[in-house]
Amino acid sequence: MKTEKNITIGSYKFTQYCSRADILDRTFDLARQITNDYRNSEQEPVLLLLMTGGIYLGVDLSRALDELGCLHVVDSIGLRRYTKDEVGGAVGITSLSRTDLSGRDVIVVDDIVDHGDTMNFLHNYWQVAEQKPKSVKYCTMFLKSNHKPLDFELDYLGWPVGPEWLVGNGMDSEGLGRGLEDIYIRVK
Repeated sequence: MKTEKNITIGSYKFTQYCSRADILDRTFDLARQITNDYRNSEQEPVLLLLMTGGIYLGVDLSRALDELGCLHVVDSIGLRRYTKDEVGGAVGITSLSRTDLSGRDVIVVDDIVDHGDTMNFLHNYWQVAEQKPKSVKYCTMFLKSNHKPLDFELDYLGWPVGPEWLVGNGMDSEGLGRGLEDIYIRVK
């Protein structure tokens, strides 16, 4: 999975962790799992993309699901935790889904579970939400090894990773690097 491609973003150095091809292969594997899980559903599942990082995985996942013939709805929800200096703060909702999620199967899609605070917040939000989904599953490309205890089960996982900072394919460093096709790991 590792190659020798290095970049600099701001004052940090990164080396390539995985390629775009690796990402697409693993995303297709996740799409196969989702297709199998929802094959006999009465209604299409809703991919609920966490903005902003989850949009990148969500687009790739939606395309793979389409290729597999798995009908689904795509929507987003805005949550915010990190400040400009990458220090975690309190989680808050910045925008709600436009789709009525009442009685729907929802798959929450995010780029990475770092400490787990954002997904834990959302999981607990569903317990008191006016629009209660029928079911909620969670999908992420990366799960950091130093995450806090999770209040939910992670249903679809790309890869477990260490505690290092990642950028690319939705993940950023101080707002930069989200659009990189490959994923890079901070080395300094």
